[in-house]
Amino acid sequence: MAVVRNIAEFVKLMRKGDERLLVRALARLDDVQVASLLDILDPDEQDRVLPLLPVERRAEVLGKMRYELAADVISRLAPEEAAKLVDDLDPEDAVDILQEVERASLSQILARVDADEVSDLEELLAYDDQTAGGLMSLDVFRVRKDFTIAEAMRLIQEAEELPDSVFYLYVVDEHDRLIGLITLRILVRGKPDQPIHEVMETDVVTVNSDTDQEKVAEIASRYDLVSLPVVDSQRRLLGVVTIDDIVDVIREEATEDILKMAGAGQEMVDTRSFWASFRARMPWLLTAALGGLLVAVSLQGFEDALRTVPALALFMPVVAGMGGNVGTQSSTIVVRGLAVGYIAGSRVGRLLVREIALGAVLGMIYGALISALAPLMGATADDPLGLGLVITFGMVGCMVIAAAVGTSVPLVLHRFHVDPAIATGPFVTTSVDILGLLFYFWLATVLLNVMV
Repeated sequence: MAVVRNIAEFVKLMRKGDERLLVRALARLDDVQVASLLDILDPDEQDRVLPLLPVERRAEVLGKMRYELAADVISRLAPEEAAKLVDDLDPEDAVDILQEVERASLSQILARVDADEVSDLEELLAYDDQTAGGLMSLDVFRVRKDFTIAEAMRLIQEAEELPDSVFYLYVVDEHDRLIGLITLRILVRGKPDQPIHEVMETDVVTVNSDTDQEKVAEIASRYDLVSLPVVDSQRRLLGVVTIDDIVDVIREEATEDILKMAGAGQEMVDTRSFWASFRARMPWLLTAALGGLLVAVSLQGFEDALRTVPALALFMPVVAGMGGNVGTQSSTIVVRGLAVGYIAGSRVGRLLVREIALGAVLGMIYGALISALAPLMGATADDPLGLGLVITFGMVGCMVIAAAVGTSVPLVLHRFHVDPAIATGPFVTTSVDILGLLFYFWLATVLLNVMV
């Protein structure tokens, strides 16, 4: 048969019910491809596909699925079968998956896991899953400072099993406190009789077990690290966070921020039920609706201005829309800058000035362009020049306000320890609409001499 090229072809095979074809199709896919396939299948389809895989592949595939979906698969299995899969998983993958399993099912699974594995799993599960402790692997290669390079090499060669990701050898003292590290490059090229403490790096970047995962990813990114040791308050080496987990955190945090800014919760839609998605979106849409009502209330005093110069109404959407776009751009830049640590206290004033200046210049350009096109759209007034000035400087004012609000709101929220990604959207949109349109109509009353 031909290689399955996409999910639609595989679903067709499933509907045919020919297990021989399905088994052959799965055999042609690698573990990552099968995991990606399972990620987008319905639960009943996942339960049909997993048993078709050879026993030795099931744990590998499960470990490469999205953890919350793999946890759902585990939860639907009998505890004995789930425990066998957990035994075959890498400990760090097993922990990431089990952290998403409900407590009642978790206790039943752990009770059946091999005794040699369960102590490590319970130790890792004791940490918050959003911290370095929850991310780390206990599989770390340690050497003593008084070892020679030859002894360290022999220790590696004689080890029954090496960690999957060996980037550094961590040097510890007699109390297991981290005092340095040595790279594989130095180890391979060093003189065999040279002591480790003479060639090790002593300036080691570490994190504590309770360090938030976002901070872990930020540190690893700033220092260009492929692994990051985790220590306790006594600097004893507990484990290591490796690059694959760091990449997962970066992706997860970026996705979470994007969804929060859109008011869509903090999880991907396909991992939630209809009602969970409804509950996540309802508050923010309610906030947006109330914001729209506030805009309507704030403009109630300008009915006479609209009757006098009906053309003003034509440009309300473009003025508010352009302001909203600038506000969103500014707030997105600030939220992301705060998230990755690029915005420091000393740079806030300069950032605010820059965004306001950009708003003013862009507002002048687009305001002048739109006012020049206004006569071609049939927008007329007793004072065409005055109308053009209102459109131009109304756009400038609205975009300056938007830039100032879009920059300031996330900074203020961050100052009061509120996640700026959560509330930036509704606050910025409502504030810009109200302040921008109030300025637009105030300008009309001044330049066109209309009554309010």
